[in-house]
Amino acid sequence: MINQKEIKKRIQSMNSLIKTTEAMKMISVVKLRKLKEKKIHINMYYDEITKIFNNLIITTCKHSNLNFLKNTKYFLFDHNKKNKKTLFIILTSDRGLCGSFNYSIFNKINTIINNTKYYKEKYLFFSIGKKGIDFLLKKKYNLYHHTQLYSNNCNKKNVLYLIQQIIKDFLNDKINYIYIVYNTLQKNSFHKTNYELFLPIIYSDFLKIKEKHFIYNNDFILECSTKEFFNYIIQTFLKIKLLKTILESYTAEHTSRMISMHKATENAYKIKEDLILNYNKERQTAITKEILEIISGIDSLQ
Repeated sequence: MINQKEIKKRIQSMNSLIKTTEAMKMISVVKLRKLKEKKIHINMYYDEITKIFNNLIITTCKHSNLNFLKNTKYFLFDHNKKNKKTLFIILTSDRGLCGSFNYSIFNKINTIINNTKYYKEKYLFFSIGKKGIDFLLKKKYNLYHHTQLYSNNCNKKNVLYLIQQIIKDFLNDKINYIYIVYNTLQKNSFHKTNYELFLPIIYSDFLKIKEKHFIYNNDFILECSTKEFFNYIIQTFLKIKLLKTILESYTAEHTSRMISMHKATENAYKIKEDLILNYNKERQTAITKEILEIISGIDSLQ
């Protein structure tokens, strides 16, 4: 049997655990509020830049200038490229205690690797998040050469510089395909792991957008050349798209951590109640034992 002193220590440790989990839960709540404000602004900007970008593509195609799009290398026309090199950008957390958030990303990467025989020559990995770096180093996967430089300090400035380096390597044929593996929030409580092509952009998607009339009605009048404007707008579009994806991943991470800490707090309260019940039982047993000893002592004196 555990004595009262040991049970009391466990109750005190449960109180400390409850304070810690509740504090971590409140930190995630505050961060989620800040992220919600950022998402509102970036979603508005992303919608507008997408409209401009879509209208530029449709206008270019309307003027029968499809060869111009093919020569930019940004669009996917040939699905059967040989010896293609693929970069996977995975978005993970810097810290743990967020449920299955990181595990779902790692499981998706393992599934991709297991379905491919010759990944060592063709696949590169880049992680935004320390947990992802630890996973890639442990599995000995090929790392993208900017991983150590930018993953440990993923602020807006580094992300924008990173996307410039990725686009540069893409245009120089060092990378043929770029995918993003990240989690998005669903129904305010569950996260879904997405596996999305970032570059090249699938040209056929713009035909679907045209059917939905998600473009401006009038054409643009450009002061600069079409090529110059196109290079600027597509890089801006890709930067905002990556920043939006990172914000969605952060939102899913903090929501997952908030739910995990809430469940941990509830479990800690249940364990504390059981410990208090055991403590009271041990206390009553000790009192009863002392009473019996006193009564037996009196009886022996008589």
